Amino acid sequence: MCLSIGQLLKYRRQPLSTENILDSVGYTQAELPVRLAKRVISFHRLPFIVGTNPHIARVYNQYYEAFDRLHAFAPIGDLEAEWDFTRALERQTQILLDVIPTIAQGFLECQLYMPREERTSFINDLIRSRIGLRVIGEQHVALSYQFREEQKKAKQNHGAAGSTAAATATAASAVEPGRVGLGAAGEDVWVGAIHTRLHPARMMEQCGQMVQSMCEMHYGTAPGYYVDGDVDETISYIPSHFEYITCELLKNAFRATVDFSHSTNRSSHPPIQITITKGEGYVGVRIRDQGGGISKENMRNVFEYSWSSMQNSDSADEHGANGGGSLMAGMSLQTNLALQHGIGGPIAGLGFGLPMARLYAGYFGGSLDIVSMEGYGCDVFLKLRSIEGSAENDEFTEPVKGTLIECDPAAREVLLKLNAKDQFIIEDLDNTHLFINSTHLERVQRALDELMNSNTYEVGAPP
Repeated sequence: MCLSIGQLLKYRRQPLSTENILDSVGYTQAELPVRLAKRVISFHRLPFIVGTNPHIARVYNQYYEAFDRLHAFAPIGDLEAEWDFTRALERQTQILLDVIPTIAQGFLECQLYMPREERTSFINDLIRSRIGLRVIGEQHVALSYQFREEQKKAKQNHGAAGSTAAATATAASAVEPGRVGLGAAGEDVWVGAIHTRLHPARMMEQCGQMVQSMCEMHYGTAPGYYVDGDVDETISYIPSHFEYITCELLKNAFRATVDFSHSTNRSSHPPIQITITKGEGYVGVRIRDQGGGISKENMRNVFEYSWSSMQNSDSADEHGANGGGSLMAGMSLQTNLALQHGIGGPIAGLGFGLPMARLYAGYFGGSLDIVSMEGYGCDVFLKLRSIEGSAENDEFTEPVKGTLIECDPAAREVLLKLNAKDQFIIEDLDNTHLFINSTHLERVQRALDELMNSNTYEVGAPP
C-alpha cells in the first residue's frame, strides 16, 4: 500500500488547529488497521512449521494485538478521545519497535522449510509495511504532541497559568525521537516527525562521530573522516530514517578500513570521505573508503537477508555485509545493540542491515548503490528524495473507517459482485478476508444472512 506523502505534509502550515488533529487521527485510524490486517493475513499464509516457530509466532501475536487494540476504537470526534488513541498508538508503536531482530532469528531457524525467494518476498513486504506503519503512527503522535505544545505556549503567552497549562505541559513533555540537536517541537521546521530543513552534512558529522567512537571502543583505533561538497544544503526528510541508513553505511566503511590496514600492515588509516551533493528534489551522499573493496563472490550477497559477515568472519573481504564484519563479530552484545540501534531497531549480525537500509532509502523514491574496486575500496551512493518537494503531485487521502470480516470463498464472491456496484470494499486481503467500509456493515451482514438462509435446509423434512 502506498503512503500518501501529501497527507504527511498536509499540516505544514502552522499553528495546528483542533480540526487538523482530528483530521490526522481520522486518517491514521482508517489507514493503520488495514495495514496491520494485511500483515496478520500474511502470517497466516506461511507454511505451518514456519508459522509455529516461537520467534515468528511472537511477532504474529504482536501484530494481531496491535490490530485488535487500534481497531477497537470508535470513530474519534473530540480531543479527549484523540489523546486516548494517540497514547494507545504510541504504546503499540513501541511494542512493534524490535520485531525485525525477532523475525530475523525466526527465519534463520526456518531456512530449510521455505525457499529463499519466498522468505525474501515475505521479509520485504514486512519491512516496507513496518516503515509505513511507523511513519503514519509516529507522524500522528508527533503532531499530537506538537499541537499540545503549541496550545501550552499560546496559553502562556496570554498569561494563562495554573492547572490547565500544567496538564497540557504534561501531555507535551515527551521529546520525539530524532529531535535532539535538530530543534524544538514547536519550531516551524517540524511537521510532525518530518524535519523540513534537515542538514545532511550535520547529520553525517553526528553519525560519523558515533560510529568512530564505537570503532575506537573495539579496535583501539579508527580512521578519520571529513564531509565536503554542498555542506550547506538542506532536505525535507525524517531524521531517524536518515540516521539509520547512514550509520549502517558508515559502520561498514570504518570496519573495512581498519581491517584492511591490519591485513596489509598499513601504517595509518586513510580518512573516509563523505561528499554531499544537491540535485533537483533530492540530495546525494557518497561515502568513499579505502577498505579493500568487496569480492565478486560477496558482492552478489551483500543485499541478501541473513547473509552477514558476522557469520562469515573467516573471509577477509566481507566489507559489504551487515553489521560491519569483524568489528561487529568481536563486540559484546551490549556494544552491538548500542551501535545498531536506530529506527530499524537493534540488529546484531543477523544480515539485515544493508537490505533494510536499501528499503528505507527506496521507500520515498531514493536509492542505494555500491561500487567496489577490489583491493582498494568502495564508493557507496545514497540518493534521498526530498519529502516536501515530492508532495506537490501527491493526492490527499480521505480517511474511511474499515472493518475486517472473515468469510468463505462463496460469500466472498457474493460480496465482490455487490462491490462492483457500491464500492464498499477497502481492501481484498485474500480468499477469506475482506476489509470493508464500516458504513456498509449492516448491508454486508444482510447479504451474508441471505446467502446462509438460501443454503440452509431442514433435516428430515418431507419431500
